[in-house]
Amino acid sequence: MSDRPHSREWYARLARELGGYRHGWTRELDGPDPELTFDVLLAEQLGPGVRVLEAGCGHGPDAARFGGEVGRWVAYDSGPELLEQARANAPHADFHLWNGKGTVPDPLRGPFDLIVSRRGPTGVILRLPELAAPGAHFLYVGPRLDVPQVPERLHAVDWDILGEWRVSVQAWAPTWEAWVTRCEWMGEEARLEDWQERATPRGLSYREERYVVLAGAP
Repeated sequence: MSDRPHSREWYARLARELGGYRHGWTRELDGPDPELTFDVLLAEQLGPGVRVLEAGCGHGPDAARFGGEVGRWVAYDSGPELLEQARANAPHADFHLWNGKGTVPDPLRGPFDLIVSRRGPTGVILRLPELAAPGAHFLYVGPRLDVPQVPERLHAVDWDILGEWRVSVQAWAPTWEAWVTRCEWMGEEARLEDWQERATPRGLSYREERYVVLAGAP
């Protein structure tokens, strides 16, 4: 992909070429997907009367999978192409175009019992006081073992961190092209000399990492 990673044009290209916000590289894991921790915690928070706000919903996979288990699933994203796909994937959910800045659009005002962000924007944390219902929870998963702005922003709005999980699994990029795409996603440099020196018949090894946080309203 030639567009700057995580730019507006880059997300539009993902929607066109991959059919959504999906990993664009082939990978092999030597253990369970580390993101399953988020899935388990999310499922535990759901129920018939729960009102959910999803920040950075992409093409709507979580709304499609979990939205039918709650009272209301509302989501937003900054990419109109991804939102178009989300509406088709999860017609029972309510999707809106927003970049998380400025005035909160009326349909996103809530209040919500659960606010979630799967590898999405962390700026929503600073808006929790105006979005959350009393006793609400916030659930986040990020693509590294540490995402410092998450605990920092939770502290800034006086939300309590109820739990943190750091999960790391051995992974393999089987081809040079897969390694280049993976590095692009992560904002890292793909060095051909590293590939030539370290690659095995399985490809190049790396750690697939996730940082998961569950927080509660004060």
